Amino acid sequence: MHLSGEKRLLIKPQIRGRQSVLSRFMVMFAVMFSFGMIGSTTAVHGEGIELNVTAQKAWNTVLNKADAQTKRSLQQSYENAGRWKIHNEMWEQKIKQLRGINSTELRRLRKAISGIDATKLALLQQSLEQTQARYEPLFTLYSSLNQQLSAAKAFQSKELSSAIRTQTEALKPMVQLAREEIRLKKMNLAEVRKLKTNEMKRLRTMLNGANTVQKQIQTAKKQISLSRERYSNAFRSLKQTLKNGEPAQVLRDMNSLASSAEKWAGVNENIHKLEQNVSAIYAKVSQEISKKSK
Repeated sequence: MHLSGEKRLLIKPQIRGRQSVLSRFMVMFAVMFSFGMIGSTTAVHGEGIELNVTAQKAWNTVLNKADAQTKRSLQQSYENAGRWKIHNEMWEQKIKQLRGINSTELRRLRKAISGIDATKLALLQQSLEQTQARYEPLFTLYSSLNQQLSAAKAFQSKELSSAIRTQTEALKPMVQLAREEIRLKKMNLAEVRKLKTNEMKRLRTMLNGANTVQKQIQTAKKQISLSRERYSNAFRSLKQTLKNGEPAQVLRDMNSLASSAEKWAGVNENIHKLEQNVSAIYAKVSQEISKKSK
């Protein structure tokens, strides 16, 4: 069947409309499924808190029953509770992201601190080993001549002793220079190792400065548990009050719910600030490492 252009234009918006409604329904279902019904947990939706069907009917009944001023207060408190719940979830998401970043950065910094001057030390060690290998034939020859000189003295051979001594004396300055060069390279290597140890200790002390902040975060996490419990208790109380249908009591419990949501969000905001403090410490350590690598 062929459709005219006008009919096709009419059908397309209808299809889009159905798709839009379906999409919104799927999102709403996902939110309700994730957060459950009013009795246990809540989900944020729009300007206020989301109620299940039964609670929503009770809420509408309370609004219709309340006088104008109480109704305005109820609606405002409802929106406040939802707004603070949204803020709370926002802070929780930010905390999760920042904590992941900090955890990754901590591992990177620990590895970077351990690797300070690694290339420099490797080159110095290589240079020392190459120098020792280069002079090894000289040291072997010098040692052999000294052994021969001792043997010649034992046989009381003056001519042989004189000849060997002449060779030994000729090599002696070269041996001394070679030993001095090796000694200086060893001393330089030891000095760099000492500086590396001291620098690692300094940077790790800076890094451990975050431990105090982490303890504060752990303490704040305990407050989160209390805040979550207060919020749940306030919601259970609101659920029961909605059944009774008294506007004044509902307003009281709705205010209590909004207050508990605000305090909960405040604790999470504080935790986020503490995580930012951790980030700041890590940033300083990273700067110090960058200076060292230049």
